[in-house]
Amino acid sequence: MKTNFLKLAAVLGLIMFWLVLGGCGESRSPFAGTYRSLEPFAGKNFAELELKENGKGTWTLAGKTMAEFTWVVNDGKPWFYLKTGGILIATPTEGGKVLSVDTTGDWHPGCPPGSCVLFKRVQKGG
Repeated sequence: MKTNFLKLAAVLGLIMFWLVLGGCGESRSPFAGTYRSLEPFAGKNFAELELKENGKGTWTLAGKTMAEFTWVVNDGKPWFYLKTGGILIATPTEGGKVLSVDTTGDWHPGCPPGSCVLFKRVQKGG
């Protein structure tokens, strides 16, 4: 009976450890908000990027959700983990008011011409 209790306590302890560890990391607060592309995306409409404080996000084009993802901040940059398995990394400028997103899916120190979408934070209420 004691061994079963100890095993259960050990498992619960590990679960609590991983939950606490998962909550660690850089704050999302500086980047949470709604962003709009500076130029029409793919020659169509402006794209919107919504980054929620809870780590959920959406990429919307012409009112249609194009991608849902989770996001974290690593090394001062928002990382978007797409449900399809892709990872996009945004490079912030202007104190996080502008995000430069490389859409190639490759690792670049910056955005290659023609493969970068610039998003600017939208003020609340407008």
